[in-house]
Order: sequence, then structure tokens, then C-alpha cells
Amino acid sequence: MSDDLIRRTLDIFTGAIIKLLADEELAYADPSERAIVARLRDLLQGKYPGWSIDLEWSRRENLIKRLRYGLSDNELIRKGAIVPDLIVHRVGKRENLLVVEVKKVTNTDFEGDIWKLKGMTEQAGDYGYLVGLHLVVDMKVGTAPQCDVYVDADRNEDLTFWMRERLTVAA
Repeated sequence: MSDDLIRRTLDIFTGAIIKLLADEELAYADPSERAIVARLRDLLQGKYPGWSIDLEWSRRENLIKRLRYGLSDNELIRKGAIVPDLIVHRVGKRENLLVVEVKKVTNTDFEGDIWKLKGMTEQAGDYGYLVGLHLVVDMKVGTAPQCDVYVDADRNEDLTFWMRERLTVAA
């Protein structure tokens, strides 16, 4: 998949993050991560034509969504169930564009999110998302102190720098 498609995908998402961080109601309320992700979805409506934008999508057809990435068979049963915060995909096909995990700045439990992003972006894996994003937001001050990009199961330094630069310039 092309770096250009990844940048276009992230560019669209960056616009939504910038609007999210400027939302005075969210700054005042400082809501839960679920509410923040729901607002992000609202901001993304119509921005990815032909793609579905879904929250906490926990099923793959009639099965619980599971991620094998780095797990043994026993661990898969215990730990493998996943519920990504936000995904951009085509339902019923293995056409997966973007997977996003969001945390508030007060929640530093990143390990599970990073594992999920690595596994879901692994091109040889079950899901093969083009790109993953780990976004940490501070709604009270309207910033994203951390924003890491994952491509094919690895944190991509160039794209992470590119995203962080765009968010800093917009702040």
C-alpha cells in the first residue's frame, strides 16, 4: 500500500482531531474516552466515502473479534478478544483502512492499545489495516500530547513525526 494513501488517510483524520481539540464543550466537560471517540466519529462522517466508520466493533461476522498477534493458542482464548475504539473499514471484506485507539492524558495504560495496533496493522495478520493510530488527548487544554502511527505492526517514525508536526502547528 502506498505511503500517499496512508498520508491522505491520516490527513483526513488530523482535520477531525484539530476540530475535536478546539471543541469548547468537550474542554469544559472533559468527558470519557468513549464520548471523545464518538465525537471523533461524528467529525469524520462523510470524510471517507465508500468506507464505514465504526466504534467498538467487536465482531467479525458472528464471531468475537480476536487477535493472535504474538499469542500462543492458550493466550489467544484468554487475551485475544479485541474491541478497537474506532475503525474505518468495508464491512464483510478484508478491506481495512484505519484503526484508532484513543486515551485521555490521565490514562497511561498503553500496553494493550499498542499490542492491538501492532496486530491489527500487521499485513500478514488477520486484519491487515493499512494504518493504525494511537492518540492521547488532553481535552481540558485542547492538545494531543502523543500521537503515534503504526504501519505493518511497527511504529513508523516518519509518519509519527509528520502527524505530531501537523497537530502542533494547528494547536
